[in-house]
Amino acid sequence: MSLGACYAQIGGDLEGVRSRLMTDERIEKFIGIFAEDPSFGNLRTALDEGDLKEAFRAAHTMKGISRDMGFTSLSDIAAELADVLRPDEEGVPAGPLERVPSLFEQLEEAYTRTVDAFSMI
Repeated sequence: MSLGACYAQIGGDLEGVRSRLMTDERIEKFIGIFAEDPSFGNLRTALDEGDLKEAFRAAHTMKGISRDMGFTSLSDIAAELADVLRPDEEGVPAGPLERVPSLFEQLEEAYTRTVDAFSMI
């Protein structure tokens, strides 16, 4: 599968990432690094353990990495989850926390779709 087809399949912004990384070879290199990034696993673990501070950090990291790589759909969901988990000055998440399971499920689907698409390059 071509890089363009992969980005189309995941609802990504290939032209935007090309403007930053310049070559498809460099993009493919960073896609490989993304696939090994521990942020998704850290997010799952933090949520399972009820560590909302760490869950926020992992969701925020996923948002940034996904945005930088042009993974628009994944970035948008990660941003939404990070906003719900974002702590205020007293460390209380913005909430509503009832949204976390649904947002995590959407994030997991988008993450899996992204990693699976790029494994076919």
